Amino acid sequence: MKIYCQLPLSKKRHRVSNVQRTKLEVADIIERFLNGTGGEWDWDDFTSFGITDAYLDSVRIQCAELNLTYPPTTKGHYCSEAGFEIMRGLVATLRASK
Repeated sequence: MKIYCQLPLSKKRHRVSNVQRTKLEVADIIERFLNGTGGEWDWDDFTSFGITDAYLDSVRIQCAELNLTYPPTTKGHYCSEAGFEIMRGLVATLRASK
């Protein structure tokens, strides 16, 4: 005897709310990505989930789009060297402003 259960489909979209991060946390995430020391999913999590602070979210979005605005010139890289320079500049700016 097989029993089947059908659960009603939810009409609500499951959405993760925005994440709270500080400037230093965002700088650390970007820097770990640049250095190749971040966790397997750190960059994906960073670029996928909004940040409550509007300025930090704009930094996140800029980073998420660098592979499109500065496409990689070397196979396996996220973006071109110009894109990596932008990320380094963002890290410096975030660390300088407290």
